[in-house]
Amino acid sequence: METSSETGDAAGISAAPVIEVVADIAASFTYASFQNAIPVIRSIALNNPTQQGFEKCTLELTSNPPFLRAKSWTIDRIVAGDRLPLSDRKIDLDAGYLAGLNEAERGEITLRLTSGGAVLAEQRVAVRLLARDEWGGVVDMAQLLAAFVMPNDPAIAGLLRSAAELLAAHGHPSSLDGYQSGNPQRAFMLAAAIYSAIAGLSLHYAEPPASFESRGQKIRRPSIITAEKLATCLDTSLLFASALEATGLHPVVLMFQGHAAVGVWMTQRTLANAIELDA
Repeated sequence: METSSETGDAAGISAAPVIEVVADIAASFTYASFQNAIPVIRSIALNNPTQQGFEKCTLELTSNPPFLRAKSWTIDRIVAGDRLPLSDRKIDLDAGYLAGLNEAERGEITLRLTSGGAVLAEQRVAVRLLARDEWGGVVDMAQLLAAFVMPNDPAIAGLLRSAAELLAAHGHPSSLDGYQSGNPQRAFMLAAAIYSAIAGLSLHYAEPPASFESRGQKIRRPSIITAEKLATCLDTSLLFASALEATGLHPVVLMFQGHAAVGVWMTQRTLANAIELDA
């Protein structure tokens, strides 16, 4: 979300000439944003298109509600006609606040540039604050979907036990040994056993929200799925991916329009990037 602000006499903020604050700010935040060190600001610059320079400037960043730590930059001088990029873009999210969100809410980030008591620019950016268990969709949070793959959730151990028992019941080694054998057929067999174990849960399908693949949805943890026996296609895909990863296999979550699925590598490979687009 790249935005800019221009303020001056017309805005009634200051008699100073116009300065622009140009910032590329993330549109959504969730607890997973903190855990994965997702940057709040991807780029920020001050643009002075006027013929006047400014000295001893301060740029302040605040939020409402206080989901991030306030920050300020001290700028010795903004030269006339210059564009000044700021290299220090480290903004700390408030983990406690984001972890406590059970429902999404609206937030706002404010950037204010002052010099000698005069406000040179002020920018307000609306953002989405998502619940702790909510994913923001491929538009805003594609890279964070992997954070909802939870191989260490307590419910996964039960699924793996069921998968091992199914393997043994059909005369196969019950060890969940990932790619150790080097045999793609063994990887296929492990994935099939996990599939059968999940099928044995007799889950009921829950309708996902409209356009969930782009707008996101709340994600049920494996423990919630096994307790409630309800799951959307994305919930089930992430459950499957969690069990595959716990087995030592490499899952791939596939997103389609209105649907989600999961795949798995038969050999010990991964994609080159966390996000791959289907050409």
